[in-house]
Amino acid sequence: MPENIFKKIFFAISIFLFSFSFTFADDDDFEFSNYTTINYETGNDFVTVKTRYLREVNNDSYYFPPSGEKVFYIPDISSLSAEEKTSERSFKQENLKVVNSVGTEVEYSIEEKDDGVYVNVPNYKSTTAGSPFDVTIEYDTHDLVTKVFDYIKISAPALPEDVTFSAKDDSNGTTTKYSYFLDIVVDKSIPDLIRTFPLKYQIQETDDTTTYSFSQESRIGNAPVVEFGTSIIYKFEYIYKTPKTDDFIDPSISKYFKALSTNIFELSLPREYSETNQQVLIESISPAPSKITLDSEGNVLGTFEVPANEEAEIRVIGYVSLSRTALENNEIFADINLDTYFDLIEDDSSLSKYTLPTTYWESDDEYIQNEASDISKDQYTIWDLLNADYEYVNDRLEYDQSKADSSNIRIGAKSALEGGASVCMEYSDAMIAILRAQGIPSRAAVGYAELSDTQGDEGLLRHQWVQVWIPNYGWLTVDPTYEGSDKIIGPYIDRILWETFSGDNLSNIKVYSANIEKIVENPEYTVDIYAVESSPDTNLYEYVDFNRNQEEELAETESAFEWLNTFLKTTIIGKSLIIVLPIAIVIVVLTIVITVVKRFTKKNKVKKDQQVL
Repeated sequence: MPENIFKKIFFAISIFLFSFSFTFADDDDFEFSNYTTINYETGNDFVTVKTRYLREVNNDSYYFPPSGEKVFYIPDISSLSAEEKTSERSFKQENLKVVNSVGTEVEYSIEEKDDGVYVNVPNYKSTTAGSPFDVTIEYDTHDLVTKVFDYIKISAPALPEDVTFSAKDDSNGTTTKYSYFLDIVVDKSIPDLIRTFPLKYQIQETDDTTTYSFSQESRIGNAPVVEFGTSIIYKFEYIYKTPKTDDFIDPSISKYFKALSTNIFELSLPREYSETNQQVLIESISPAPSKITLDSEGNVLGTFEVPANEEAEIRVIGYVSLSRTALENNEIFADINLDTYFDLIEDDSSLSKYTLPTTYWESDDEYIQNEASDISKDQYTIWDLLNADYEYVNDRLEYDQSKADSSNIRIGAKSALEGGASVCMEYSDAMIAILRAQGIPSRAAVGYAELSDTQGDEGLLRHQWVQVWIPNYGWLTVDPTYEGSDKIIGPYIDRILWETFSGDNLSNIKVYSANIEKIVENPEYTVDIYAVESSPDTNLYEYVDFNRNQEEELAETESAFEWLNTFLKTTIIGKSLIIVLPIAIVIVVLTIVITVVKRFTKKNKVKKDQQVL
């Protein structure tokens, strides 16, 4: 009997404790949950965004009346033109729908403002304990996806830095919980995953789809990104217009003797690069180059001889292929501590020039030295230091669009760090100066980024970033211009590297002309780069195929003959020699001939006189 009483008491206590814990779990009076899913189907150039908004009341002492409205904000992309924004807003609204928990469409209104579209959904019902307000908005958009053939990048909005996940109303003592869930869902046909940000996420797989889930904490100030596609091919068309600089020699004369009126141009062409397996094949070059060489940086330089007495153009058409491996882990390279790093680079004397100060990389300046030293404190690995340098440059510099749209005069690292107007050039200059002050080999990279499959893109501009030497890896891409927590470090296949520089110059273009003052200061050239599905299987050439000796690899060479050729064709003295020398030779030859003839005639006359005697 006592044993049965003990069991009953124990059971009653257990029920009480269970009831208490259940009540304690629902200590928030209200819960507002946002469930956002971004769905992508392979082949599309848009995603479907579905956001379910769930408002729940956990305390039956409260309720929300059927008044007011829930506002969903669909932002514009700021980089779009006014026309593009209008077109994209129309696309979103054409596919927009709002439904309740059972799938019935709910009425809504649209309000367009400068920053985007606002969808106003009335609170169509009372929200009470056990009867939540549940509404879902769904629309299609191109804004969150970049598709360039097999390269696909899907992004999602970040949560603001001041977001809150819980709040208390001091006036009535109620508490509210806020939750933000995000899933990016792709089908199994999508190419291999190559990158994610943030690095922490969860994966769920079915037979047909893969879901990448990002926590709300990881989204604070971070826009989640997933990228797919391990390779891409771009076609490029490079046209350099050569001006008329010679008004003296008539083209009808120089076409028989080109050396009388010639300008020589040395132009950089897209190079190869190991980090992204960048390789170049040429479809055509016109006119044929006199030679193609490599400089000490590995840049490809083509030399062209063109008429100086008429306008002409140099046209190079080809293909650039890039590839990278699928994502296997979150490390781009095997991280090493700084002591080991510096020991390794000290053993390579060829790296010393990449730590020297220059006019625009003032790494020996006291201010930059102090800043670089402060950043280095408490950094133990090369990866930690690169991240710290990246964040420092982003914190100190602010991108100035007006400078980008103007003549864009280079101001150097120190002026940029002290508040000077900055674009990509200053971001990279500042980081290189800091890196070199820390003793880390670095150089400037110039090329074209954020490429698409749009031919004739007028917005295509040269872009500058940074390369850092990492032992057992090579030159590592670091692009500090794109501010944000998602640091652009490592292999990216949405860009083409054109040329690299270890010193002040950021252009390999050289012009040799007897009338150099007539060459415009800013060369007139266009570069069109766009992704293509594939390159032709035949009739493509390597650079070496355009050299006279095709069996030799490209190398940095200049023979005495090449120097003399340039001197004669593109200098006043040289051109004078070309004109005067043949005349002088003719005069000398005629003089010799006349002299010989006179002597022969005189000799014959003497013989005849002797015969008469």
